[in-house]
Amino acid sequence: MAAVVLGWNPATAFGAGPGRTDYAMAAATVDRTGLFGTRWRVGRGQHLDRGTDVWLFAQGRHGRGLLGHGVVASGPQPGAALPARLGLLAGIVFDLLLPPGDALPAELLTASVPDLNWGAVRSTGTVVPEQVQGQVRAAWASYLRSRPVPDGWQGDVDPTIPVPGSMSQDTLRQVAVNRYEHDPDAVARCVAFHGTSCAACGLSMQQVYGPNGANFVQVHHIVPPAAIGPDYTLDPVADLVPLCPNCHAMAHRGAPDPFTPAELRQMLASAAGPLPVRNPLPGTVPTPEQLEAQDDADRLRSAPSSGADAQ
Repeated sequence: MAAVVLGWNPATAFGAGPGRTDYAMAAATVDRTGLFGTRWRVGRGQHLDRGTDVWLFAQGRHGRGLLGHGVVASGPQPGAALPARLGLLAGIVFDLLLPPGDALPAELLTASVPDLNWGAVRSTGTVVPEQVQGQVRAAWASYLRSRPVPDGWQGDVDPTIPVPGSMSQDTLRQVAVNRYEHDPDAVARCVAFHGTSCAACGLSMQQVYGPNGANFVQVHHIVPPAAIGPDYTLDPVADLVPLCPNCHAMAHRGAPDPFTPAELRQMLASAAGPLPVRNPLPGTVPTPEQLEAQDDADRLRSAPSSGADAQ
């Protein structure tokens, strides 16, 4: 998977186009929600696929170094607010932005990742060679581990969530992770209102797995990252919906915004084929007695008609 370093001058606005803002506001949004989406000006020849790792490098005389991590949510496209001759706009979703002045120092980067010219990082993007991407992630993860864990870090709720930027996107099943989807209070309020059946396919884990599946469901935040501003306040009933793990994973495959439950239902309806013949009780596992009875019924239907029936 490709990776790129984006240079940013702290004296300028953060981002480009309609999504530009100041860094403090962007960092505060990531701290509250886990994500901040914006657009970034890149070179016309820059090839950025969705899912590309993005590192934010603070430039200038003071505080130079890696300041954040994100992922490309949508590839470079022309923007109405940017003349084509000046470049294209790529959609970036940042999942970690350190406080100003707390960047991984450029001096440490030069020592740990010497094969990348940290003095020549461009604002429109500098490609990180594949052979040094692991070194960048290792230096970043080591630096973050030396710092206090942020309050409310979603890894406290779900320990399977890695620190952003510490693992390659190839090793992650999903890119867009929203902190609201792992907030136990918000999840409880969502489920209390909507129930535990999937809002897309209707699956109930309890119906399939019995008591062990009772009250198990994931929740999906339906507000796109780019629409989350500093004044956003979560409404667990309106902004969260229950989804089964399959539908939840599919929802996050949408680009640049996740698929909505309605779009998932449309996909399911379009792809639906004939129901399996041997499915007497949808959502349950048939007992041996039920299977035997179904075999008997199949034999009766396939048996030749009797003489009495023929008369």
